[in-house]
Amino acid sequence: MNDKNRIRKPADKLVSECFKEYRLKLFRYCLARLDGSREDADDCVQDAFLVFQKTLAEGKTVENPRAFLYRTAENFVKRRKEENAKAAKRNVPLEFAENTVTVEYDYLRAVDETDYDLLAEKLINTLTPNEKQLYDLRYRQKNEVNQIAGFLGISPAAVSMRLMRLRDKVKQIVYAKGG
Repeated sequence: MNDKNRIRKPADKLVSECFKEYRLKLFRYCLARLDGSREDADDCVQDAFLVFQKTLAEGKTVENPRAFLYRTAENFVKRRKEENAKAAKRNVPLEFAENTVTVEYDYLRAVDETDYDLLAEKLINTLTPNEKQLYDLRYRQKNEVNQIAGFLGISPAAVSMRLMRLRDKVKQIVYAKGG
């Protein structure tokens, strides 16, 4: 089918025709470029078609849909390869991790003997009465933000802000005590 004839067709029909004609070819292209990763290739093809559809929906003209799709897919392939390379650098092979990680027995015993419930109670007792009430409603009673807002007579946004400040305060207390 001639690409020039497609330009005059409605966007949805053009996307559908291009999907039927190029999807498998584009998938094979991406699969080869991504060393056989089927999921990554499929993601790149889907992303390319989404960009194609969005471009047409914005009223832009695509002179050569095939070239547009391949170029867009290639950009997604490059990004995916970069992401995979970064992820590979972050992952430490198990044989290296086992040889380099040592845990002292005293540390394990100290962790095992720590009464975390007692520590949590001590931490909660450092909070103001309003903070304790908010803590209790959210974390002990497991109420949703909207329920807490109704109970306290304030907006859900205000509850969310207070919860964020409460979490920050608790973090600061824990870090100050060396936790």
